[in-house]
Amino acid sequence: MVAPKSLLALAALLPACALAKTTSTFDPQHMVKPTFSIDKLPKKWEKGQVGTNQCDKWKPHNQNSMCQNVFFNSIHDFCLWGPIEPNSRIGSKEKEMVAYCTKEGYGTRLIPDGTIKRAHFVRAPSFFQLTGYGDFTKIGVRAKDDGGELDSHGADGYGNPPGGIVFSRTIPGTNHKWTQMHEWASFMSATEFSFRACFDTAPEKLRLCPHQYDEMGARFSHPGDYGSGFDECHGDDGHFPGWYRMTKTVSGTAVYSSSFFWQGDAHTPKPHKPGKTSDCKSYATIKSGPAKVVPRDVELPQITHVSGKRGHHFGHH
Repeated sequence: MVAPKSLLALAALLPACALAKTTSTFDPQHMVKPTFSIDKLPKKWEKGQVGTNQCDKWKPHNQNSMCQNVFFNSIHDFCLWGPIEPNSRIGSKEKEMVAYCTKEGYGTRLIPDGTIKRAHFVRAPSFFQLTGYGDFTKIGVRAKDDGGELDSHGADGYGNPPGGIVFSRTIPGTNHKWTQMHEWASFMSATEFSFRACFDTAPEKLRLCPHQYDEMGARFSHPGDYGSGFDECHGDDGHFPGWYRMTKTVSGTAVYSSSFFWQGDAHTPKPHKPGKTSDCKSYATIKSGPAKVVPRDVELPQITHVSGKRGHHFGHH
């Protein structure tokens, strides 16, 4: 990791003009979000939610499901956000997304076989990441749509989509228990996708899973393999998206500092290279089928909406 360990130390290296942006900017990334047990999910919990988190009635799957739970386990077992209605633009419908999954049993909509053309799943120390290509007109995305970003903290602090929850049962150290991942972001277009979800225990989760680069696209926020094939690898965390190391020589000594890119700055830097990968396993393709483990809902009352708290902002949406 090239950035300093301390967020405050890193902030101290920013130009004064950049720091000025943080003083009065609402910070959606630091809104407090609740933690839910997989078997005790509410019908709705976030303001503006159009779907639900109680999905038993659509099990094993249903193409009219309004389920807003994403399950993110492996190259074979994952979900993506997609539109409710066909021929939809991601950017105009980001508040109205539901889950489409490769496996049945979750009560979500199913990603049809053949939709995913290439996919690469990386298990990093702080997050899981999935990148690739597909024909997402099969799950309602309008042809040639350039797409947009879905994330746990939209510009108003509520999710895109509101009420969206991400779970995994393959996070290291969790003994295969369903565990919520609060910091996540996904880019979807008619053909390209990425999904990165950070572990709650990761010390740098806010910088490894940023939400402020919605106009920069998948490859800037989620550097990875977008090439042909299907594989699952272990990998390094890599660099913080948007943070760059600078070197200058002072009296013959190399001095290092860091700078932060704000979306909209006059100069746009190149995306970081992906973290190194190892222990890769390749597959011919991925197919639908029953999930190995599925959760069961327990009826809970509807939560009106979740309020948030403000904090210091190290990025903007």
